[in-house]
Amino acid sequence: MIEIHGPTYKYQGERLHQPEIIWINDHCFNEEDQCFHIERLLEAGPCDPQLHTLIFDHIGHDDALSKYNSICFPIFLATECQEFIEQDIVPFWDRKTSIFNFSINKPRIHRQFLLEEIARLGLTGYTHSLAWKFNPVNSMQVTDYKFGPEIKNEMGIRNGNFKNAKTYNELLKKDVFEPSCISIITEPCFYEKEAMVTEKTFMAIVGGTIPIWFGGWKNAQYLTRLGFDVFEDVVDHSYETLEDPYERCTQALERNLHLFDLEKMQKIIVNNRHRLQYNVDLFLTNPFLQECFKQISQSKEPLRSSLLEIMPKFRYNLFQQQVIEYKKMDNINDYKQ
Repeated sequence: MIEIHGPTYKYQGERLHQPEIIWINDHCFNEEDQCFHIERLLEAGPCDPQLHTLIFDHIGHDDALSKYNSICFPIFLATECQEFIEQDIVPFWDRKTSIFNFSINKPRIHRQFLLEEIARLGLTGYTHSLAWKFNPVNSMQVTDYKFGPEIKNEMGIRNGNFKNAKTYNELLKKDVFEPSCISIITEPCFYEKEAMVTEKTFMAIVGGTIPIWFGGWKNAQYLTRLGFDVFEDVVDHSYETLEDPYERCTQALERNLHLFDLEKMQKIIVNNRHRLQYNVDLFLTNPFLQECFKQISQSKEPLRSSLLEIMPKFRYNLFQQQVIEYKKMDNINDYKQ
């Protein structure tokens, strides 16, 4: 198995001479070069590209990489979710005094675009985190997004060993997410038609907010398949399948402008609190971990062994014991058959 770190990988002329299983850690579209370097790798070798198997750690592809043999193995989400569970967060949703929130760390294209759109549309009544030393986009205030020895860069914070769940609980929970009704979520993907949710979506769930994804592709659809309520009767999520990535952003707001009214949203939150709680209850079962084991069970060799190799070694070896127990049960089932 070949492991590739998606955000930093650039094709350098390597050639694949035999079928490979390629584990791609994190999203892999290069915005500067406007391409997937992994596609260049697959197409350059003498081996038929369709004989390789790609393992993604996110949740869906409808772009250039969708033509290859692949599996979406949400181990990153399972890990993040487990860390939120172990953080033992106590929710408090009784003071929804702001219409919406947004939280920005790394300055991706659509995150800077969000600042422009909020100003263009004259949206007010928000809580936010903007972890930059200065804001080069407009006059929106930067915030103090630091509670320990993290490194503060010009535009963004390097959290180091701090887990996102801890950052949420100690920095963002009380002042950004819980006082607001809507979360405008800016996940990493922008150009690519790639469904990818991260801790940003998780914070929106545990904060008791209704999600709108600014950028991204089919995130609402994916979470619905896992059983989450994305409030399709409240939010028009049709923006997430528009062809133009900028349109996916602008229409996320424009098609839902009627929601940016505090009194209206406060009533919606009160009337739908049971649905918000349902999402948290589902989240606390870690459905992403269940999906990982489902993928393992449905896979054949040698892919199955590769997934079982990835899972216990992924960040902090968090699921090492669960994999050991799974293998024991799997051996028992094989014996019974």
